[in-house]
Amino acid sequence: MMSQGGFTQLNAYCMMLFSLLYIPCAATIATIHAESHSWKWTAFSVCFQIAVAWVLTFVVYQIGSRIF
Repeated sequence: MMSQGGFTQLNAYCMMLFSLLYIPCAATIATIHAESHSWKWTAFSVCFQIAVAWVLTFVVYQIGSRIF
C-alpha cells in the first residue's frame, strides 16, 4: 500500500538512517547545555547533528537511487 504512494525500501532505509543520526532527546540537549553553560554551543550541537544526518542521508539516497 505504501509503495503505491512512492514509499520504497530506499526511503525506509534513509528514514531509519536519519532517525539514527539526528538530534537526541531533550534530556541530552539539556545535559549539553548544563555541562557547557552555553546556549550557543547547545544550538551548534543540535544544528551540527541535524546537518550531519541530512548530508549522510542525502548521500545514501543519491547513491542508492543510482544503484537500484
